Amino acid sequence: MSASMMAALPAAPALETPRALFAAASAAPVPRTSGAGGLDKSLFLDVNTFARPALTGDFGPYRRAGGGCSVREEREGRAGGVMPERPVSAQFLGGMDVLVQDDAWLGDEAANLALEEALVRAVPRRPLLRIWQNGACVVIGRGQRVSREVNAAACAASGVPVLRRASGGGTVYHDPGNLNISMAVPGKEPGLAGELAALVAGVIGRLGLQASIGGRGVFIGPAKVSGLASQVTRDGTLAHATLLVTTSADRVQAYLSPAPPDRHPLDSHRSQALPLCAHDPALDITVARQAVLAEAASRYGPLSPRAPRPAERRWQARLLAERYRHDSWNRTGRPKETSWTTRPVLISTG
Repeated sequence: MSASMMAALPAAPALETPRALFAAASAAPVPRTSGAGGLDKSLFLDVNTFARPALTGDFGPYRRAGGGCSVREEREGRAGGVMPERPVSAQFLGGMDVLVQDDAWLGDEAANLALEEALVRAVPRRPLLRIWQNGACVVIGRGQRVSREVNAAACAASGVPVLRRASGGGTVYHDPGNLNISMAVPGKEPGLAGELAALVAGVIGRLGLQASIGGRGVFIGPAKVSGLASQVTRDGTLAHATLLVTTSADRVQAYLSPAPPDRHPLDSHRSQALPLCAHDPALDITVARQAVLAEAASRYGPLSPRAPRPAERRWQARLLAERYRHDSWNRTGRPKETSWTTRPVLISTG
């Protein structure tokens, strides 16, 4: 891509702090109290007043697919890895924690990815929801090759870092116009990515749009708005999703390479992508974040905001030092050699 074409791309949205986002979203905030780590709970939308809907419809392997949602090709999903073959356990039915991200980590793309893995490494005590934004970066799946996924020249010209995550799945573009939605649970939950896909589809339905779930993500018509991936360890499971809200399709395509002529099993499946604002210009990050909280409360019960636990911060620091700050990890997937990274305990799907 030429320099003039790069200059013509719309600028990435500015990062908003969690304080601004939650304050803007909160129509009826809870009383101002201080939780773990001095967390100001008045920043948290009081979504616990939303009624939990009855479960309706038969969505095969999904426990529920939410309003405004249809399920595509069950066979495709099983081949592609997003749709599970069995539902998640009943541990979701008692509510969940919501991680409120510290302002200090906004814009540190590597630290945000390290925290994702830290959540599952530290093993959450109960189901956990994380809603977060990242700075501009390209994030490739655990086993992918940078040369097959990324327009390295465009990334270098724009100063967009290329990072690797611990989960499987395809390559994605992050910037502040994209909302990341993550779930972490104790134990092995092979159906977690499907549960998260159903949550995302329910969020889109709550925003007045019709979503469908396929084996490669969540779609509005033929256009993909959300991709998913998961990581399963011995003691916990992580699933995370992107949700394009205001990020332009041109920005997404500018930093990703076309499909190589020789297909490899771990290559990304290229799909047309459009953000939510292309379907409804009134939609923005604040509205989408509020919809995620409301949909999660309606599905799972009370949401309890908390700060990252000390164990999660320790794992984050360790992962940054041994993986995410190393070029070798981001370029080749080879971390700094340590006893815990060389044990064959990781299973990545997506």
